[in-house]
Amino acid sequence: MDTPLAEERRPAPAPDFTDLAIYDDVLPSPASPFRTVEYGHYLDFFPSSVLVSLEAWHFGFAHAGLGDLRSQLPINERLKRRIIAFDAARDLVPKLAYITFLGNAQRLLPYFEARRIPFILQLYPGGSFEPNVKASDDHLRNVANSPLCRKIIATQKLTRDYLLERMGCDPQKAELIYGGVFESRVEFDFSRDKRRYSADKETIDLCFVAHRYGDDMAQKGYDQFVEVARLLASDERLRFHVIGDYTAHDLPLGEARARFAFYGPQPNAFFADFYPRMDVIVSANRPSRGKEGPFDGFPTGACMEAGFRGVLNCIADPLDLNVAFEDGRDILLIDRNAERTAERLATLFAAPDRLYELARANWKRFHEVFDVDRQLWARTRLIVAELLRDEALVMRPAAALSRLDSASAAALDPQYERLLAEANAYGERRHDALLAEYRTLADGYEKLQSYAAERDKALSAEIERLQERPIGRPRRSLLQAMVGRKSSR
Repeated sequence: MDTPLAEERRPAPAPDFTDLAIYDDVLPSPASPFRTVEYGHYLDFFPSSVLVSLEAWHFGFAHAGLGDLRSQLPINERLKRRIIAFDAARDLVPKLAYITFLGNAQRLLPYFEARRIPFILQLYPGGSFEPNVKASDDHLRNVANSPLCRKIIATQKLTRDYLLERMGCDPQKAELIYGGVFESRVEFDFSRDKRRYSADKETIDLCFVAHRYGDDMAQKGYDQFVEVARLLASDERLRFHVIGDYTAHDLPLGEARARFAFYGPQPNAFFADFYPRMDVIVSANRPSRGKEGPFDGFPTGACMEAGFRGVLNCIADPLDLNVAFEDGRDILLIDRNAERTAERLATLFAAPDRLYELARANWKRFHEVFDVDRQLWARTRLIVAELLRDEALVMRPAAALSRLDSASAAALDPQYERLLAEANAYGERRHDALLAEYRTLADGYEKLQSYAAERDKALSAEIERLQERPIGRPRRSLLQAMVGRKSSR
């Protein structure tokens, strides 16, 4: 007999219907923490929701099974039961689907069309989204102009503008929510936890954090990081840290070689101790083919996570994506000129107090712009609005008649004529019954809309109250705050 814990951990059977179904290629996988934060919230917030895994994980998990990865996922056990395999969910018809990345959307579009499933697409950079590349443009145009596509969340202004100006997307579909869903509620306070040169350590530490794709050392800016290190090698206080698939043999390190440290790829948990010791993260990324092909968002996910733990972002913005930061005030913007970058950094390193003043301003601004509650709330409101969307009654059109369905054929066969009359009478009765049911539903829906408006107003007020809290302390999620208030009554 199963214990209560074993019963809780057993995957729930795939339902025939849910309000929300999240379709994803990678989850459950520890390699994608931003998906874990966002999708875990939706599973918790929407009781009638499931996550359908396409089981296409990578980054070292190719031989792991769905059950193993699901058990490792850092979310509540009761939510894991609603993560199901795609094959088990083939009969599922949700009211709304939610997907991230263009590649997933274009693969699933025929599936959604066959089942008439409306969907929201979250369009991050990457994931087969390559502006001005014909194959990618064709896929995006098909997805964006599908009548089943209800909203597209653009996380960068370039993405929003491209949808409107190049794809002919309905402006009502394109929704700009700048940034991404990254965990900002971290155990870090700048005054308490920041490790500073002279006071807490004897070095000034620069880091580079990025996945490596092929042999291109310039796409993520590793070539410029190495060149800056070579130019600053005379400053013996400096140390250079590299996270990702890079080695000491990729590029000549010159006189800085002895002060480089290579860590390889690291799990998300590694950075809780690593980032408080870092002073600057350098990200001089650039699109591999100018304004054609894949591009990185601004800032990258690694830069956001570093910023949440007090690391000054020294980053390039080759596509003019920045909409929230001011160079020299709350960020350090650089270009692809290594000498200029080294000169600006040397000026900061000559005045460590200024370095940490700018780092603190960067940390504070990141928490304002990329606050995870704000990011989740903006997306959740879109989903709720679509779930409450008023749909007109859809009547399936009659099949086209053949020659045998003509009046002359009916006259030749009295039995056929009688059956046709009975079918028409039955159809009229069913129509009258359906009409009565829809009127009942309409009355209930008006009450539901009124209730939803009241809840929306209350939740908005709660969000504003939570955002007024000081930044230094980790904050509870919106859902935790609501539950806490309810329990105290």
